[in-house]
Amino acid sequence: MLNNLQHLLTGLSQTITWTYVEHPNETLIEGISFSSKEVKNNYLFVCITGHRHDGHNFIDEAIANGAIAIIAERPIDAPVSVIYCRDTKIALAELAAMFYDDPSKRLRLHGVTGTNGKTTTTSLAFQLFTSLGMKAGSIGTLGIHYAGQTFTTPNTTPDPLTVNRHLDEMVKAGITDCVMEVSSQAIAESRITGLSFQSASFLNLTHDHLDYHGSMDSYAETKARLFKQVTANGHVFLNRDDPFHERMGARAPRRVKRSYYSRRDTSVDLFGQLERDRLLLQTKGRSLAVKPPFTETYNLDNMLCALGIVLSTGASLEDTVPRLASLRLPSGRLERIEGIASLAYVDYGHTPDAIQEVVTALTERHARVLVLLSAAGERDRSKRSEMTKIVSQSGADYVLSVHDPRREAPQQILDDLASGRTARPPLSVHPIRHDAIRAFAERLPDYDCGVIFGKGHDRIERVDGELIPCDEPALVHRFYPHEREPGDASRTER
Repeated sequence: MLNNLQHLLTGLSQTITWTYVEHPNETLIEGISFSSKEVKNNYLFVCITGHRHDGHNFIDEAIANGAIAIIAERPIDAPVSVIYCRDTKIALAELAAMFYDDPSKRLRLHGVTGTNGKTTTTSLAFQLFTSLGMKAGSIGTLGIHYAGQTFTTPNTTPDPLTVNRHLDEMVKAGITDCVMEVSSQAIAESRITGLSFQSASFLNLTHDHLDYHGSMDSYAETKARLFKQVTANGHVFLNRDDPFHERMGARAPRRVKRSYYSRRDTSVDLFGQLERDRLLLQTKGRSLAVKPPFTETYNLDNMLCALGIVLSTGASLEDTVPRLASLRLPSGRLERIEGIASLAYVDYGHTPDAIQEVVTALTERHARVLVLLSAAGERDRSKRSEMTKIVSQSGADYVLSVHDPRREAPQQILDDLASGRTARPPLSVHPIRHDAIRAFAERLPDYDCGVIFGKGHDRIERVDGELIPCDEPALVHRFYPHEREPGDASRTER
């Protein structure tokens, strides 16, 4: 794909200054990159200042690899054309959209944001679109999916070049709808700048990422910025049961349609309630019943939101609702560990609210529940004690550990977790996750049910710059005492 530099620069919203070696109208750009190692001949290199690296320090490498123009925030000495702007992150996002001919305007892009449930909601909407015979794509924590292909991504919401490139490929593949997880960090770092959303959905806002945003108020304001990017005649879906729904809705342009969903308020546009073995729905003056695909109440919010997204595209209510019964939770979301006699799950839950929901659901159904609770390193420390408080008061027994400590001392993580204990103490404490999984697996036959929180689908541990394989279901299977039956009288020492 070729673009002349002049054309690309017309897409920038910022005032720019420049020093040109060649007139921009005569400079053909064959690609854009913010990684000097990925630059090729005739590329535009954008200097991004990140948490660990500053692109301005890698200009020589970018030029050596073929960069013919640079976007920078501060004065540099380079033998190629240099364009200066105030914020290169915004510039990168706008340039990416221009380079790929605004692909978000050539399909229906549905953004989903919230502290918890983004991956599940995105997956459920994708499943519904697909079951209806519609060509759909998804972008999020579990990767990028479309046309039978899966691409891994390092972030919940990838960088703007990756997003726009894949949206462009989706358009070429005939995809009509793409559901995308939108994280607060992605909004703050301008990764979604330049995208046009046909719909935006708000799930919830609970304690997380305060190390990044500083306060719940700042966190909420960042989330709310998504709704400004909904197109004319687009749609906004808001969870009436969450106290932040009004703030989110207030940020949406007047021209968009607002719809509310709830499992408590029957006056909303889409109401759902679980009643024994039935899911009762009320919408558009109609009442419908269907067999629920899962029984966890908290997942009802995600399913209602996904249903609203699909119906907003004109999908038939009669065709769509029966398909709810065949929905499946995505990988790592209360995922059953197979191959053992005991009932056990892995779950991605890593916030107080998510852990509360899952533990409550399990303790309501099972008398004896075992939990492996952990927290990640170099992430929001303020939520750690609250997570332990919830589990210690739940009636469940628990093992404490860490996951992905990165460069933070595991003992610091464990101390933070332990400070939240207000009721029963942990059965054991383990700074090494493999040891914690062994302790969990060996005790599991004593319990009706068990759950490992923290990583869910993730099979890698991040320790001091190293990536270490950590397949939790496989480890549980390995350490589980298969010779014992659940409830066996020969219990492990406690």
